[in-house]
Amino acid sequence: MDARLFKRIDTVFVPVRDLDSAVSWYTRALGLSLRWKQANYAALDAAQTALTLYQPAGELRPFTDHAPFNLYATDVQAAHRALQAAGAQVEPIQIEPGVSFFDFKDPDGNRLGICSFPEG
Repeated sequence: MDARLFKRIDTVFVPVRDLDSAVSWYTRALGLSLRWKQANYAALDAAQTALTLYQPAGELRPFTDHAPFNLYATDVQAAHRALQAAGAQVEPIQIEPGVSFFDFKDPDGNRLGICSFPEG
């Protein structure tokens, strides 16, 4: 298959318990803006890749073992403080050669990640 067929990841799906309260939290805590909302889906702007929240009809199964993606932050310390202030369960910042990162949990228990590194 020709890799040039694909330009980017279009969207990442995150399951939530209550769509309206999740949209409110993600826009407030992460500063994302709402692209569209219909039925049990809502897409939020996260640069080129949308973050799509969805409310499953059945049992909620949040991402608990590993973050399925990282959000890039230019200032990992500021992102850490902002998420703490928003009431997220925030893990300590890890510093490795060339990258700083941490995981946090949204109100539904989804483990998500933040990373920061010098862009070149």
